[in-house]
Amino acid sequence: MSLSIRKSRLMLAILLATSLVPVALAEPGQIEKALQREHHKAAEHKGVVRQLAEREKALANRLGAIEARMQAAEARIEKQEAELAVIRKEEAHYAELYDAVRVKREKAARELRRLLDLLWPISAQGMHEGSRSADSWDSADRRFQWTGSVYAKVRAALEVVRRQEQELAGVLARQKELELQVDQQLAVINADKDALLRDRLSLNARIGQVSTQRQDLEGELQNILKAIQQLNYQLVNQRSRKFDSYKAILPWPVAGRVVTQFNPEGRPSRRGIGIATGEGSTVRSVFWGKVVHNDVLRGLGKVVILFHGGDYYSLYAYLSDVTVQPGQEVEKDEPLGHAGYYPEAHGNGVYFELRFHQKPINPLLWLMPAQ
Repeated sequence: MSLSIRKSRLMLAILLATSLVPVALAEPGQIEKALQREHHKAAEHKGVVRQLAEREKALANRLGAIEARMQAAEARIEKQEAELAVIRKEEAHYAELYDAVRVKREKAARELRRLLDLLWPISAQGMHEGSRSADSWDSADRRFQWTGSVYAKVRAALEVVRRQEQELAGVLARQKELELQVDQQLAVINADKDALLRDRLSLNARIGQVSTQRQDLEGELQNILKAIQQLNYQLVNQRSRKFDSYKAILPWPVAGRVVTQFNPEGRPSRRGIGIATGEGSTVRSVFWGKVVHNDVLRGLGKVVILFHGGDYYSLYAYLSDVTVQPGQEVEKDEPLGHAGYYPEAHGNGVYFELRFHQKPINPLLWLMPAQ
């Protein structure tokens, strides 16, 4: 194929590419307006972030107050339960004392019954026989003395039983008093626990609300921060991604050596440069841009054309494969594919062009100096 046909096809591809370029990229005035809108959005987002921070602080203060109330209630209940434990211990002591006194009383009662059992036959016999039962005065005197001794023991046993009954009554009264204190203390504790439970339920409900609000706030905040980050990134990039600001400092599309020079007036005409490189070398974008062409052009093999805004284009030809799609936005140094067979290099290589307003410009004036 003649060089003129190749040029025609290349110009057709670039014209087609131009028709695919978004207007926002082609018109700097609209870009400036978009930048102003993004600045305004960023300012609004910063205001929302401040409001969210104030709301978050207020919620944290409320939570702190509720936590303080919870701690005070728990301390109060802990003190009440300690007092109740003392009362319970004293109540247990009196229960043991009551059991001991009851055992002594039962023992005294058994002794009294035994003495009464001894007196009853004698008393019954005396009432039945009268004075006739006495064989002599000596016998009567001995019986009288014995009977008197038994009656004295009975009176003593009765006194012991009476005192023990009084002691039991005192112990029972103290037990009832302690039981009343226990009931009162439990009532206070249960009331405090009920109040604490209500506080806990209220706190849990509030915490649920706060947690939901906080999650919503954090989500909003994260979204705003991401938006601001993205806006800042876009603003910086919009300002810095001006192709004409990178003259003589663009990276090379592929590592290698130049085998054909830029010479549009030569015969044959060369509108770009040819770079010989190693097999499988990665071809990369020299600047941020959008893929506007990704197809095979006869005589140039697989070709990728990028639009960089401001009517600047870059072309990469003789690729063995392509890793980007039409319409895709690419970063600077992003892989576009791999170098294929380039006839001018008699091996692997890439043909590279730069164009401004559809006119070829010398890539060597825009690329960084070769090392």
